[in-house]
Amino acid sequence: MPGASSASTEPSASGTTPARSDNAALDALRRLSLLRPFEGGIDTPLVHNQIHGYVMIDAANYTNHGLGETQFSIRRADLSLLHDLGFGWLFYADAQIVDRNLEFKDVYVRKQTSTFGVVTIGNQQEPFGLEQYGSFRTTTFLERATTNALAPSRSVGITSSDFRGPWIWSYGFFTAGTKDEGRTQRGVALTGRLAYLLKTDSGLYHLALDYSSRRAGPNNDQHFKSSPEVALSSGDDFLDTGSITGSNKVQRYGLEAAHVNGPFSWQAEYMEAHLQRDDGLPPLRFRGWYGYASWMITGESREYRESNATFGAVVPHVSWNGHGGGALEVGVRLSMTDLNNRDVVGGKETNLSVGVNWYLDKSVRLSANLVRAIDLNKPGDPSSGKHPSAIVGRLQYQF
Repeated sequence: MPGASSASTEPSASGTTPARSDNAALDALRRLSLLRPFEGGIDTPLVHNQIHGYVMIDAANYTNHGLGETQFSIRRADLSLLHDLGFGWLFYADAQIVDRNLEFKDVYVRKQTSTFGVVTIGNQQEPFGLEQYGSFRTTTFLERATTNALAPSRSVGITSSDFRGPWIWSYGFFTAGTKDEGRTQRGVALTGRLAYLLKTDSGLYHLALDYSSRRAGPNNDQHFKSSPEVALSSGDDFLDTGSITGSNKVQRYGLEAAHVNGPFSWQAEYMEAHLQRDDGLPPLRFRGWYGYASWMITGESREYRESNATFGAVVPHVSWNGHGGGALEVGVRLSMTDLNNRDVVGGKETNLSVGVNWYLDKSVRLSANLVRAIDLNKPGDPSSGKHPSAIVGRLQYQF
């Protein structure tokens, strides 16, 4: 595959050429995303077995007691195993404690092929959405935007991922999957993502299209929901359609755009989900979008992974334990998701979030978010028309 046979030797900003990696094969594997689950963690050579993990500890305070009381809890704890099976095959398994519930996330085998790029078989994230397809560890804000309610989650299937020139793509066929953040996929699906990367003197531009079609068969239920961008909320999710009966087919569409110019960046997404229903019931259409901008005050730049067209972890120029100040980032996000349509009242929510991230080194991150609902619309819900706020802090450590 073009560009994947060796490590990059492009000149750096200072005009010098970085030394070629001692392990060109490992660099190629990383570029091809075979090791993507571990990128951003400890940089160790590929051995027969690797164990990695991370823990996120959150604290939250709410202005509206309907969202919950002041809380302190483990948001996620993760343990991952990577095993070299030989003959080019890698096995990956990931178990997480999410909001006090044990969930198996990714469990798959993966191999680089000459025809289909990187082939992944097993339970995995469907390729849809810039935030959703990227790692949760590397999101700018503590929680993904509420638009994740419209994106497919993890399913059992087979995917092919590759890139050539500025084009980066991934597509796959999927069946049902394990429960992921309270959601379970049903039926069979075709999901794909096509991205275009443009590099200019003013930085890089990312554009992508997403599509997913899932047929669940007759007499199946669909369910769309999202937390209010505050995971520790102990109240009911405002955005929640409940079970939508007789939904035999769901089609999802997505549009992504992002730009990085040195320490400045922005990204935005728009999504729609269209449901067909049995017994002559009218179809449903849900939609959502978000946009945000961020600034690395200390001059770092967000890493773009050409292997799968997502953003990676921020690594400080000088880490805290290297007697520097680490990396400091600020960001602001506006998001809207509308799950009200026809006879379904799932809620419409518009949020404004402000975030601060302090990356002490590649393993430790301290973050704080202020999230305010600027519009809640759900007839019959006691929170409709109100403007609750929450302040959330997080300590994240990965190894």
